[in-house]
Amino acid sequence: MTQTPLTPRLTAKMAALFASEDLAFAEQWLLAEIDDDLPGGIPGSLILLERIRAAVLKCSGGSLDKLGRATSLARQDWRDVLMAADFGNNLDAHEAWLNEPG
Repeated sequence: MTQTPLTPRLTAKMAALFASEDLAFAEQWLLAEIDDDLPGGIPGSLILLERIRAAVLKCSGGSLDKLGRATSLARQDWRDVLMAADFGNNLDAHEAWLNEPG
């Protein structure tokens, strides 16, 4: 299966969140674990995939341990990670977070 690449905004946010020694692992983890094969499927588009990935990143706070927990939550039900990141009630909330500096 081909992985859907990270958007430039996600890549930039990851670089701001994760220590340089953790960044490559975090990127590969996110690519491998959060893709369009999530249980229950992802209805729609690449925009929703970016939103879910952003929620996982926000919940991680730059910690690999928290990244693993957020990924597990998303793989159980991706709607739960949207709620945990406060992205569940606003379709554009992830946009504001991704555009925040740092």
